[in-house]
Amino acid sequence: MSFPVVDSLRSIEFGTPGESRARLVDFIINGNKRATAGLLHDYTKEGEPVEHVGECLSMVDNDGKHVATLHVTRVEVTRFADVPDEFALAEAEGDLNAADFRTSHLEYWTRAGEEIADDTRVVQVYFDLLSHRLRELQPNDAEWIHRACQDTDIQRWTTVPRPYTREHAESFVVDHGGELAAYAIVTALTNEPVGVAGLHHVRDGVASVGYWVAPWGRGHRAAANALRVLRTLIHRNTEAHTVRALIAETNVSSRRTAERAGFTMAGPDSDTCPDGTNQVVALRYESAAR
Repeated sequence: MSFPVVDSLRSIEFGTPGESRARLVDFIINGNKRATAGLLHDYTKEGEPVEHVGECLSMVDNDGKHVATLHVTRVEVTRFADVPDEFALAEAEGDLNAADFRTSHLEYWTRAGEEIADDTRVVQVYFDLLSHRLRELQPNDAEWIHRACQDTDIQRWTTVPRPYTREHAESFVVDHGGELAAYAIVTALTNEPVGVAGLHHVRDGVASVGYWVAPWGRGHRAAANALRVLRTLIHRNTEAHTVRALIAETNVSSRRTAERAGFTMAGPDSDTCPDGTNQVVALRYESAAR
């Protein structure tokens, strides 16, 4: 049995169901827990690869609901005896050093029926908590999409129809405007939708993506978070090895967004991008699909 997939991402569960899981989820959302440990043989048993740097995961609660998205920043596999103080502090479960970690986790895993020795391999996953997640579009998204696309910046930098009507929005949530995939960008804590991110096409191993953020969602890294999640979705669901966003040379804000998400500028493209009624140089921003 493999790890469950929730909202198209591998899920991650903390602790045991009930009070333990609720407490750890709260430590992540409202506290400073930014690491977790697992046993390597559990991955082998489940037929699952170890998490990799850049991967985004659906953190689920006791009901299996996706309550936050985690972005993996570092992964190490060591002997149980070699787990460092740094990890114990990042895990933020009350352990102040590696000795505390070994004591508490030996008790936890033994209680769960595991046999732990100094040489037992432990997977240490460090992560960031993303403030936004992606979800599938729903029919009632047409209202806010219509409202957002009246914005002059969205009309300036994208190819949305002008004027943008309610009928356009209703059609988009159904057929995604011909895109391979389109998702709502949602604020994790409130579930408020603030933008759209999508996959245009995959050609010759390159996945082309786009995004926009509504005026009420700007300034909180919504698009950068969306790009991180898109990378994982593309890695999981396509054969693409590269993710590419074409951004107008004059769109300084969007270029900074791509850089925050780990994309690098690979040079000008033969295509152009809109800047209002003009067509300007398109710059290729690229990242490995991961």
